[in-house]
Amino acid sequence: MPKLSFISVFLYFVPETSGFSRLAAPNPTPCRLPHSPYGRARLADAATATRTLPTPATTTHRTINPAYPDLPLDKYLANPYFAKIRTDYPGLQLIHEEPFLFLVHDFLTADECARLRRKADTGTLRPQFGGGAVERTSSGVVCVNDEVPTLRTKLQTLTGVSDMAQLQPLKISKYRPGQVFSKHTDAWPTEEAPVTRGWVQERDFFGDESRPTRGCYPARNQPNHNTLLTCFVYLNTVHGSGYTTFPNIGLHQSRDGGSFYRNPTPLDTHARVDGSAWDWEYRDEAASVQIAPTQGLAVLHFCSVLPEYGGICDGNVLHVAEAPLEGQDKYVAQQFVASCTEWSLPDDSIPYGRVSWDTI
Repeated sequence: MPKLSFISVFLYFVPETSGFSRLAAPNPTPCRLPHSPYGRARLADAATATRTLPTPATTTHRTINPAYPDLPLDKYLANPYFAKIRTDYPGLQLIHEEPFLFLVHDFLTADECARLRRKADTGTLRPQFGGGAVERTSSGVVCVNDEVPTLRTKLQTLTGVSDMAQLQPLKISKYRPGQVFSKHTDAWPTEEAPVTRGWVQERDFFGDESRPTRGCYPARNQPNHNTLLTCFVYLNTVHGSGYTTFPNIGLHQSRDGGSFYRNPTPLDTHARVDGSAWDWEYRDEAASVQIAPTQGLAVLHFCSVLPEYGGICDGNVLHVAEAPLEGQDKYVAQQFVASCTEWSLPDDSIPYGRVSWDTI
């Protein structure tokens, strides 16, 4: 069964020279957004297909990928519930509204990706855990902060957080063929929330009703705090597999029957707001999103609303890290951004010292 987690940033890295031969597969399908305002997404090679458009009201240019929608920022900028990232960051592209999903093309250079992959290959890989009913078979390393100072500065600039202490230690995950991270959230559910028992049907699935008074363990029980967002970066290109999929967009609605993005309320999994039976396999093909691992590509999503609005988890950003096919590994760098500066983390998220002496 799948599992959950919180807002994070992850990067996928695929070594250019590895012990595995690359499959002679066609170019990956970068994104599936069948009913976007820009029509059916074009199937193009996300690694190379780019076009340059003038940025509105400026004389600068930005690089976007025509395989994905390029949506206006109005809804995101007008929404008060979510953290505000640097929307003028080079290569930034909004590909989905409500939930807001962003890409940043070439966020990391080929050299940075290769050096991060080497850390995963030469360091001591540790098992990674999903929790609850989530299956996670990947392994990884965790970097101490002074091992990746330049990357942390770039990530702080992109995410717009005021305090570097909100950035948890950078993780690098390695997926060998067949290894997965099943459906999960990057947010922090509260202690004894129903989600810890698996994919159950309960009134307050993530335990958000108690967050204002009890907080949660990772946030050291500070009220209303949570993982704000995740930024992950693909460290290598994976062909025809290894996608990141957001399958359940539209599952989490407001309890008043309207949009979660107009009135965020805790996820009630007893039944759908329209009275239909709850279905954890719910999938609106018109809304689900699939992103292909492309070297240097960053993906950002928001795990929860801001603490001033209760830190409520967004159930629409449950996502899956799919397995790479035989002959390919997948590498991802993950940056989780907390709404607080003091937090505690599980063992697989804590550095045991420098992974290597290469400082990036």
